[in-house]
Amino acid sequence: MQNLYAAKNPFMSVWLSAFNSSANTMRGAWNAEFQRQQQEFIQSWVRMSMQFWMPMLTPPKNRK
Repeated sequence: MQNLYAAKNPFMSVWLSAFNSSANTMRGAWNAEFQRQQQEFIQSWVRMSMQFWMPMLTPPKNRK
């Protein structure tokens, strides 16, 4: 006799395949947005850091 709890369910398989494909799409979109925000954060941090440190590194202007 076949165990009904261990039998493969084709409807569940189709449903899980569709769910996994949509989840992968959302995960890809989320990762892309995360990467964009991370790059923007790094660029703004470098920009702010350079604005803070560069005036100290440049020699003083000649006064005439």
